[in-house]
Amino acid sequence: MKYLIRAVKYFVYFVVLFIVIVAILCLVLKHPLSSFTTLFKEGAMWQIAILFAIISAVYPMLGFRKNHITLDGPFSDYHDIIQQTMEDADFALESEDDEKMVFRQKKGYMRFTRMWEDAITFFKGEDRVYVDGPIRDTTRLISNVYYNYRSQHPKDQY
Repeated sequence: MKYLIRAVKYFVYFVVLFIVIVAILCLVLKHPLSSFTTLFKEGAMWQIAILFAIISAVYPMLGFRKNHITLDGPFSDYHDIIQQTMEDADFALESEDDEKMVFRQKKGYMRFTRMWEDAITFFKGEDRVYVDGPIRDTTRLISNVYYNYRSQHPKDQY
């Protein structure tokens, strides 16, 4: 269900972005906004809509995934490091229980640009922590967690 919601959000996002760009072009070219469809060949609007639908259906599969952090010790060693790393990256703890920690962007405009698909979830495990969210964020944040863990623990453990 989450996948379908993301796909619909991205379809709407692409359509709105397309309309804004075409409106700007109409204003620059002094073309009447009421007949902006005349800028395109007949039948091109359906082709554009199909292209947006395909991209919207594929993007959630490519833009979101679940990564993992392999733990060198108990999760309690990582808990504070994860919280500090997320705080440094402008994420706030939204909820936490025995199974997961959910963080969201602090900045409203960042949440808006990501269509409120900005949640980073840490699923706690015995020897691994799974991190679910946008690939661009999870990859960077996992790297930062590893770096912060290594900088706070002596090198002779490695």
